Amino acid sequence: MSSYVEADPGQNEALIQDPKNLEFGRWEPIEKITPYVEEIGRFAVMEHNQQSGEHLKFICVLRGWSQLVAGTNYRLIIEARNDVGLAWNYEAMVYDKPWEKTWKLIEFIPLLKN
Repeated sequence: MSSYVEADPGQNEALIQDPKNLEFGRWEPIEKITPYVEEIGRFAVMEHNQQSGEHLKFICVLRGWSQLVAGTNYRLIIEARNDVGLAWNYEAMVYDKPWEKTWKLIEFIPLLKN
């Protein structure tokens, strides 16, 4: 035996929001850079180095934004030191699938101004 229940308009809106009332797809600022976010930033630098052959050294995550999708996208402004010792800022985007414990570097670009 099966049953069918019709949802009221707007009833399913709660299904597209996380418990903190953040909407899926919207970029939200990261209020506090946690150790988890720092590790994502460190991963982004290591993965970039592996893909590009560069030897950047991670310093810190300066700020960032997160976007809820089927997982979480992180857009981070990262400070890293290059081969000649100059600190520079980079923007990295990392896709996080926590249930699979995987991260994927989507992009990593130097910023024109620090």
